[in-house]
Amino acid sequence: MAVSDRALSAVSLLLRVLTLLLLIASIAIIVTNKVYGPFTDVVDPPNYTFRDFYTYRYVLSAAVIGSAYTLLVLPFAAIHVAQGRKIARGRGIALLIFADVVFALLIATGAAAGLGLTVELQHPLQFSVFKNFLNLVDVSCGLMLGATICMVIMIMISVHSLT
Repeated sequence: MAVSDRALSAVSLLLRVLTLLLLIASIAIIVTNKVYGPFTDVVDPPNYTFRDFYTYRYVLSAAVIGSAYTLLVLPFAAIHVAQGRKIARGRGIALLIFADVVFALLIATGAAAGLGLTVELQHPLQFSVFKNFLNLVDVSCGLMLGATICMVIMIMISVHSLT
């Protein structure tokens, strides 16, 4: 049973919207995540955010760049679904697939870097005040990996429609 091109386009649009929502949720979590220092008797305790770690800055920038790309491509996917035409073969679709691959890799490396540093920081600090901070970073990176999975499925749909 063959799946129609219109259904594949609609699924691709839905996956792009889901990708955007996952990336926005990831950005919101990592930007609002903060922890106060272990000194509770100090009047103004130091607080730590994503800005204090270069890796988490990369995580945020990968999520922002990925969501900007998704916002850029989303109207084209919506127009394609509304018109109901078959995906044209040629340089345009190949360029779109290539761009999807590049941005999927960017988002995946951002999430992997964040998860890697979080694991490294959690190992010696098992009962630390940073545990909640690191758990929220894990959630943010997990959402980014979910967005990467959505992009990979979109790439598979795009390549399937070319064959």
